[in-house]
Amino acid sequence: MLIWGQPGNLIIVKIAIYSPYLDTAGGGEKYMLTIAEYLSKKDSGQARMTYEVDFLLGTHLYDLDVPVTVDKIQQLHNLDLSRVNFIKAPIGVGSSGAKRLAFLKKYDYLFYLGDGSIFYSTAKNNILHIQSPIKNINTGVKGKIKLSSWKLIIYNSKFTKDIVEESWRRPGKVIYPPVSVEEIKPLKKKKQILSVGRFYGFLKDKKHGFLIDSFKNMVDRNNLDDWSLHLVGGAGEGDKEYVEELKKIAKGLSIFIYPNLPFNDLKKLYGESRIYWHASGYGETEPTKMEHFGITTVEAMAGGCVPVVIAKGGQPEIVENNKSGFLWTNEEELLKHTMSLINNTKLTEKISREAIKRSKMFSKEKFCQNIEKLI
Repeated sequence: MLIWGQPGNLIIVKIAIYSPYLDTAGGGEKYMLTIAEYLSKKDSGQARMTYEVDFLLGTHLYDLDVPVTVDKIQQLHNLDLSRVNFIKAPIGVGSSGAKRLAFLKKYDYLFYLGDGSIFYSTAKNNILHIQSPIKNINTGVKGKIKLSSWKLIIYNSKFTKDIVEESWRRPGKVIYPPVSVEEIKPLKKKKQILSVGRFYGFLKDKKHGFLIDSFKNMVDRNNLDDWSLHLVGGAGEGDKEYVEELKKIAKGLSIFIYPNLPFNDLKKLYGESRIYWHASGYGETEPTKMEHFGITTVEAMAGGCVPVVIAKGGQPEIVENNKSGFLWTNEEELLKHTMSLINNTKLTEKISREAIKRSKMFSKEKFCQNIEKLI
């Protein structure tokens, strides 16, 4: 709540942040926890205002080892969460609706990372974050009542926003994710192409097989034996078979596969690589199978990689075609744009400079400025 008094008294703004997926420590959690970090550390000297930030743990996270999880997230995403309170809340599966309504009343703002499932909130201002282009969300009477309590929906891209708004007619705003562009620097460039995306064996949505085949075709056609392709991504226990399958396909080629590469090593690859490939959504029509935004594309651009990425999902919002990179729709376009860069060093250097400049539009600083405007 806001505590107002005579001039000089402290104003406390109570903020709640809820993500059901804290234990996954993914991109959505980085989005929400960056909000938590920024507001928890921010004080307004003139107004004597401070923010109290609680990160809510739903019922399914009651047994979570919070110190271990928070330490892991801080290291993974380079965050300082020392002033954020992680507290159990009557929210989530099996929780009491009455207790939740009473509990949330004390908050001035609630930020919630949702996947299409929402609840009625009694916080004074409710802001829903959606980062997946979900279709056919429940818009029945109950759904409309729940949705009526949410003041604003914030999206990770215009691509996501346009699709979700086909079902949900609520005020919406695009706030692009925070990307650690300041940590990634261009280095002496090598003749290498980089692609970053999870080695998810079930969906195979990052299209690694397609990228390997395209690289082989390009090398064979143009005698590019001095060029290499580097594939980086997270991989769980269930993805090992897929990684081994990719290694077999790539055998005999200058292709290097790095599952679970530490970020410091990835930063070096970003800095050294000349070209960045991204193919999520190739051959797909379902929006959820496309890149919803494209954080790794921005990271690559910060390192001076020229992006040559598919013209689907959120990628066209990042890359200005023919200025800060190239967009393609089929393999021939992918290879044509790539070869134009390989054969023209001056063009590569020019677009690389534009890519670095463009990446600053998606910085953590820019993200925090946009979040502050909501409060």
